[in-house]
This record gives sequence, structure tokens and C-alpha cells, in this order.
Amino acid sequence: SKDEVMSLCEISLLILLHKKTREWVHPILKTRERNGEYHHLMRDLKDDPDKFRTYFRLSPELFAHLLTLVTPKIEKIHTNMREPISPEERLAICLSTILNYRMIKFSFYFLQPGTPPLLVSTTMWGTQQFVSKAIWDVLQPEYKPEPTMEDWNAIEEGFRERWNFPNCIGALDGKHVVLQAPPSSGSKYYNYKGSHSIVLLAVVDAHYMFRVIDAGGYGRNSDGGILSESPLGKHLKAGTLSIPEDTTLQGSEHLGPMPHVLVADEAFSLQRHIMTPYPGKNLERNNRCYNYRLSRARRIVENAFGILSTQWRVYRRVLGICPKKADRIVKATCVLQNYMRKNGEVDRAIPQASLTDNMTTNDGLQPIPHTGSNNSSRETYKIRDKFCDYFSSPGSMTLFEILMTTCPLFSEHFHFSF
Repeated sequence: SKDEVMSLCEISLLILLHKKTREWVHPILKTRERNGEYHHLMRDLKDDPDKFRTYFRLSPELFAHLLTLVTPKIEKIHTNMREPISPEERLAICLSTILNYRMIKFSFYFLQPGTPPLLVSTTMWGTQQFVSKAIWDVLQPEYKPEPTMEDWNAIEEGFRERWNFPNCIGALDGKHVVLQAPPSSGSKYYNYKGSHSIVLLAVVDAHYMFRVIDAGGYGRNSDGGILSESPLGKHLKAGTLSIPEDTTLQGSEHLGPMPHVLVADEAFSLQRHIMTPYPGKNLERNNRCYNYRLSRARRIVENAFGILSTQWRVYRRVLGICPKKADRIVKATCVLQNYMRKNGEVDRAIPQASLTDNMTTNDGLQPIPHTGSNNSSRETYKIRDKFCDYFSSPGSMTLFEILMTTCPLFSEHFHFSF
């Protein structure tokens, strides 16, 4: 009846009036301009460049320049409903939390002493992911572009002049970025060390700059196929990396044209454009000389990973995020490292881990195991032998290399093994 309908409407209206509606902005968050860490600390940090650099890993000038680049992508529209987080605060949150190894839950909303900190992990995680993607989008075209043939030639010149390895266009290596087990992922990300991870493959030039990176590969591919299944490996196989044509080595024209190669360790298989060391310990003198020269050039990528994990403490722990979000963090840190090196920030001391970190530098970055096979073609073995002949020729060897390869006591003193 009509009366029953009216009664039901009145009851529904009373329920709605007494129902506690959820607030859009928590009352504590409304006080962040008065009590928040950002609004108190940021002003003081700008007056002290050294402290600012320790806190954000960037100088105030580089921070301001990066802010101008990412602002169009991270700025939110002002409305009458609420005041959005400013672009500067978003960038500061991203750099000082995940990328700088600070707990996400206790970040830029610290309240006054004695007041419990507010847990705002949802907002913080969203801000970190949003800004990380923006950093990659704005920096990648300039600071990590797709290498052209001219870029490969410039990289080769750097390895030839700095590390005495001609025709080398980069040092190749990979690391496992350790994650918590992703939900419903089965064994896709379960690696050989008993943890879950994504794989970061990188090619580094003679100046520790990341030139090619591939992040997000399944950690289970630790026993084979990591490189071949990655975009980098597919481009190598298809010949679409714009690698320069074969050239002769200066002073060894009799060896004929030699390909431009990446140097890698024994974890990778020997290929036409990937040179690996001779296996074994009791090697002949010329093989030891080749291994030394290759190891000297290859350690650049190991150093680059070391700088990455020291600079960005996120790699010192297990990431409690999904692989897609971890991929964004990895890309952002790699391109930020290039951004810092290209702008002269690398000459400053890198902050070391404190004793309260309670972890080693290898917790979040783990080496990849042997991924190659013994089915390399005869051509690749001949190419390696030609490099070996070049490095062991009298005109190519330095006095240090002669002593390293002929005097066992000298080699043991410098802790080199071949």
C-alpha cells in the first residue's frame, strides 16, 4: 500500500542519515602542512646542499631540473573538493622512500614527536609508482636512448682507449632483483637460489652508463635462455641492434675483419657478438692474457651494478611489490643513474650503508647462473682465438700483463686468477 511504501522510504532515509560516511581526506592528513615532515624538513634541506644530496641523492639544482621535467606528468588539477599533493612533494616522496630505502609507511607524514605516525601506504605506493613511471618517460629519450651506429662507435672508442679492448661495444651482465612471491604466479619467478625475482639484463659502456637494459624477465629462467628470451637477445640474433660492420684491429690487419662484441662472463654462451673467457684454470699464457683483458673490460658492468645498489638502497632488500611495479622501479633507478653521471653528480661520494640497515648489498641483487651451452659454432671459437692472438702479441701486451701472465707470484700478489 501507499502507507507501507512511505514507511519504507522513511526508514531508508533514517538509515542514510545515521550511516557514518567515509571521509575523502583523513583528518590527520589535513594537518600535514603543519606537522608533516616534508613541510618542515624541505626548507632546511634546501639551505644545506650536502644534506639535501644525502637525502635525495641529487643536488638541489638537479632536483629542481628534474622537477621541471616531470611536473607536466605528475601535476594534479586543483579542485574545490581537496588540495592535491604538489609535484615537488610527489617527487620528494618518490626519491626519499623507495629509491632511497626508507620505509614506505613512515614517510612524509611524520607527525609531531609523541604522536603515532599515520600509515598511508596506499597513497605513498601510488605516488611512488606514478612518479617512477614519469621519471622514466621524461629521462629515457635523452639519457638512455636506443643506441645508434654512431653511439656504438663512440662506446667502442671508450673501451679501446680506457680499457684496451678494441671492437668492444659494451659489457653485458644480469642480476636477479629479488621480490616477494607474487600471488598466483606458480614457479614463474622462482629462481635457482630459492627466492622469487625478475631479471635485469644490462649493457654498460666504458663510463658506467646503462646503454641497454631489459627488466622483468622471469626469475625461473636461471638455468638457460635468459638472454635468448629477452628483447636484447632477440635483437642480437636478428641483427637489428645497428651494430657497426666488422673492422680490422690496428696493428693486426692479418687477422682480417673482426666483429664488434659485447664482453660477458661464463654465465653467457659464446656468440659472434658476445665474447666470454676461456674456461678452466691451467691455461696457456696467451689464454690467460685474453682472460685478463676481457675481465678488465667486463668488470665495468659489475661496478655499475655495485653503484646502482649503493646509490639506491631499494636493491638492498626484498621488494614486497608485484613484478610490474618492480620493473618501474628498476627502470627509474637505471635512468636516474645515467642522469646523475651525465650531469657530474658521480664525482661526489656515495653514502655508505649504515649499521642499522642490517643487510648486505647482495640481498636484493643476485648474480645469474650459467645460462649458456657448449654448442657455440666454430666461427665463434675462431673469433675468440683471434682476439687471443691480438692481445698476446708483443705490440699489444703491457708490462703489467706480461708480469701477470708469466710470474705466478706477481699474479697471486694482485689476487688475479686466470
